[in-house]
Amino acid sequence: MANLCFNILTFDHPKEELRLYFTDKEDINLTRMYHTLVPDEVIQEFGQQEHYYTSFEEEKEGFFPVTKSVNPTYEKKLDKYGEEYSAKVHNTSFSISILKRYYNAKIHKYFTDKGLMVKPNFIHDTEVWLPSKKYDSSGKYNLYDRYCLRVQFKTVSKKLELLVTFEGVPKIYKESVEVLQEFVSPTAFNWVMFENELHKFEDLPSAGKRAYDKVFPIWNFDIRDGLGEATEAPDKSNKYIKFKNGIDFFYKTYLNNEEFKQLIPLNSNGFIPVEEFRIGKVKNNSNQLLFGEKDGIRQSHIVPMNGIKEFGPYDFSDTTKIHFFFIYHKDDVQATKKIDSYFRGTERGFGGLSKFIHTPYYTEKGFSICFEDLDNPWPEIYTKITDKYFEPDVQYIAIYISPFSKNSPDKSRRKIYYRLKELLLKKRISSQVIDAEKVLANDKYFYSLPNIAIAILAKLKGTPWRLDNTIKKELIVGVGAFKNPDFDIKYIGSAFSFSNNGKFNRFECFQQNQTRELAGSIIRAVKEYANHNPDIKRLVIHFYKTMGQEELQPIEDGLKKLGLSIPVFIVSINKTESSDIVAFDLNWKDLMPISGSYINIGRQKFLLFNNTRYSNNHFNFSDGYPFPIKLKIYCTQAELVDDTKTVKELIDQVYQFSRMYWKSVRQQNLPVTIKYPEMVAEMLPHFDGNEIPEYGKDNLWFL
Repeated sequence: MANLCFNILTFDHPKEELRLYFTDKEDINLTRMYHTLVPDEVIQEFGQQEHYYTSFEEEKEGFFPVTKSVNPTYEKKLDKYGEEYSAKVHNTSFSISILKRYYNAKIHKYFTDKGLMVKPNFIHDTEVWLPSKKYDSSGKYNLYDRYCLRVQFKTVSKKLELLVTFEGVPKIYKESVEVLQEFVSPTAFNWVMFENELHKFEDLPSAGKRAYDKVFPIWNFDIRDGLGEATEAPDKSNKYIKFKNGIDFFYKTYLNNEEFKQLIPLNSNGFIPVEEFRIGKVKNNSNQLLFGEKDGIRQSHIVPMNGIKEFGPYDFSDTTKIHFFFIYHKDDVQATKKIDSYFRGTERGFGGLSKFIHTPYYTEKGFSICFEDLDNPWPEIYTKITDKYFEPDVQYIAIYISPFSKNSPDKSRRKIYYRLKELLLKKRISSQVIDAEKVLANDKYFYSLPNIAIAILAKLKGTPWRLDNTIKKELIVGVGAFKNPDFDIKYIGSAFSFSNNGKFNRFECFQQNQTRELAGSIIRAVKEYANHNPDIKRLVIHFYKTMGQEELQPIEDGLKKLGLSIPVFIVSINKTESSDIVAFDLNWKDLMPISGSYINIGRQKFLLFNNTRYSNNHFNFSDGYPFPIKLKIYCTQAELVDDTKTVKELIDQVYQFSRMYWKSVRQQNLPVTIKYPEMVAEMLPHFDGNEIPEYGKDNLWFL
């Protein structure tokens, strides 16, 4: 029996009735309320306007007091079938939105009065920053432990809830804005600390603007790039343990005491358990992948690396006329030779491409490109590629040995990577980028070769592995997004799969506001699919956020024009970052719930644990400890999402599609229906005219 718990405490209303004060006059010290949230009496008093303002319980001259219950009154009514139901009586209590803001304000004041650094986050939850016990070895920063408190109503319980999260360890520079502004543009400063308070840089009080030597910025990517700081390696340690230890400490130290309970009367004995009825599990064979054949029989395995090593890839490239060539700087000859040796199988640690992915490895003598200018290499690279003749019946693949790290703070150097990708695609050539420094500096670089090899096979239109699924009559579309900070524009990418075995057909990309163009591309894919499969049963869309009606309506209209009255299922898929609901397995020392477990968190929302912990004894810690992804399921035929079997199928599908990631032999927690389009959308703004070359629309060039 599972023993899971949420990061949620429950509490009661401290009072049955509240007296709150409202005004129609804006003031930065008041809380703004949209007109649909306030009691009717406020609108009657001040007249109709878009926003009103409240001081909550603080009585102020000229403010209008309203006294109401915190709990609504219900009355019995009959529906159209004569069935009795309970209906909320309008305006008998304060709205949930007002009560959330009210409790957030009380929590904010409680911690501010204790002299702690407190700030609202972007959705108005309360962040509390405590000096961290972690040590900064660089000596450049003061470190803080950041916690977040969110008030929510009856999501997984029948009570008021307080969601407690550990947000990680932000860094605040020890050097002031006055010092750093010599190297960093003022546009890079976002949040700053002044006199132990957190402020937006543009909203600094006048005292801070008169004393920039006492204003200390919080680390962000723009400041990092301005200072030319190196990118830190991602933290792959167990985030479940860090998160749970953090919230346990915060609960015991700051919440589980009489003073706090006077304001927020906690009634749960610690973090609440996950009720058994909420827990589900994907099919036992959902993590099975198909590889090559042995004695004429298709073989399966749950670990991609083991499956490829033992059985080889599922399918090979359509052509055997494959030529590899290198693009490298003259100083990187040794790195190029080492990769060449790895690919041939003559370098220790990797058996070569022909053995690992069953793809012949050949380089034509004198065909590779060596460039000399390191400061401005693009004109030289461009000329040498455009002047080179590529045989039309040969499939070329370029190996770019980059002299620059992809994390280089110099944006002009990062740009070369994208320009080269685009130029080669226009020549119908995919490319693989390899960091020259890593090849020579890492004596165990051969551990990276399996990832590079399967990405190369996928770019050659081979199939490293496939899902072990019976094909159904459905079209699956994935839509992901990426907001590029250099361009401040969100791009959305879409990927079309013509079956549920994970085989992709085509990629498109659009700007965020091009909802009709996105819908049009989806309808074209449906039409093409229906031409070959006239008995199509449903359209499934994996979407990177909750899909709005303005995005869905053109799709429904398009289906009607095609004469297809099929249901459209929208599965919204979000990565749960630290500031969200998670769950912990208290029966396992590392706390991460078993892969394929999912939890119903109400209103067709689910947490799906998507990792490689298949049992207590089957887990490789180097695969990491990803947090769950959050799913929300909607259907244009509402009654279909009440069918447990259908919902489980859709969750299963998300789980399986995460196993089709061909950039690594390691399991990912985000399905490729979201991840692949996101990767395309990340690169698109760097291409001329924001357009993918035609060859790249049905090719996994971006891996």
